[in-house]
Amino acid sequence: MWSLYPQLAHPKTKMRPIQRLRSIRLADYTLSRQRKDLNIVKRERWTEAELEDLPAEEPDVFERKTGKLFEDQGKFLGSVAKALSAFANSGGGSLIIGVEDDGTPDGLPPLVGGTAIRDWIEQKVPHLLDYPLSDFRVHTVVKRDPSRIPAGREVIVIDVGDSAAAPHQSKYEKIYYRREGGRSERAPHFYLELLRQRLTNPNLEFTLKKIDPADVYEHDDGLFLRVELKFEIQNVGRVAVYDWQLSVRQISRENQEISQARLEADYRFANFPEKKGQGLSLISRPLTRTILPGCTFIQSQAFGCQLRPKANTDDAVRKEIEAMLAATIFHYQLATETSPGELIPVPLKPVLDVDALASAARQKCSEFFRI
Repeated sequence: MWSLYPQLAHPKTKMRPIQRLRSIRLADYTLSRQRKDLNIVKRERWTEAELEDLPAEEPDVFERKTGKLFEDQGKFLGSVAKALSAFANSGGGSLIIGVEDDGTPDGLPPLVGGTAIRDWIEQKVPHLLDYPLSDFRVHTVVKRDPSRIPAGREVIVIDVGDSAAAPHQSKYEKIYYRREGGRSERAPHFYLELLRQRLTNPNLEFTLKKIDPADVYEHDDGLFLRVELKFEIQNVGRVAVYDWQLSVRQISRENQEISQARLEADYRFANFPEKKGQGLSLISRPLTRTILPGCTFIQSQAFGCQLRPKANTDDAVRKEIEAMLAATIFHYQLATETSPGELIPVPLKPVLDVDALASAARQKCSEFFRI
């Protein structure tokens, strides 16, 4: 193991045998907590039944906190910051808020001002730590019927992943924590050094920000609509990424209004039909795709679909655009040098401006609407 850390293998000062044994054990513990098979997988949801199935004793991967802490919001946020720092620095874990140490739920108020308690906590979490925490997910526990959670109260779970930006310190106490023996304890210097020196992979996140109209032209007794999908690629880790690729792998629909056969025939990411009188179009590509830690990269991807409106009218074209795109979900993978990336669903509806696309069709193909 020491060959991985030559600067630690030959310290300048001689260590006592007990100190050396303690350091070796700490190194083993630190490295084992970073193993991928021990990392916490952030859940899609938490249910009351799943909370009740947890063991009475708290291990290193979850912690309960009573809802009474919320009576003093300052102390509450400080306590949450301590736990999140420990989980983020120890491979991840789940913080359960609104449950007593013995497993009895007491809950949190459902609203803070006019904001749902889940949304309020989700807005606070990133700013409780330095570096800001990004690898987390906040859940409102789904109640059973009958429920042990008091009426008018909610239980919240914060899932924390193995943060690539670790170590994180609590902003409230300016202290780094780790999980040890089921508790959040102050992290020793040696532990923090191992966290900083461990090899980490690039950590990229992507978001579809906008759909811009690129071109519309008559084709196959209808209109062919070409758009630019604008993605923001962000490096939220501490390692620069030099080579990456964002690729669509699947297309699905929230409903069955459009058949699978039509999806395959009329949706295109390449080989667009030729436009009359148009020569070869040149696509400009950036000279470098390197994304440094904390930086973002805007990538445009071309996509087109064949519109087959029922009539040559503005309303018919608008309805066709909405039918083809509003319920469509693209499933993307963001691959790097070291990871194939997860398959992430990207619905078009949140950024779809049907009116803008319909207006572009009217401007580009005025003759079509005169038929």
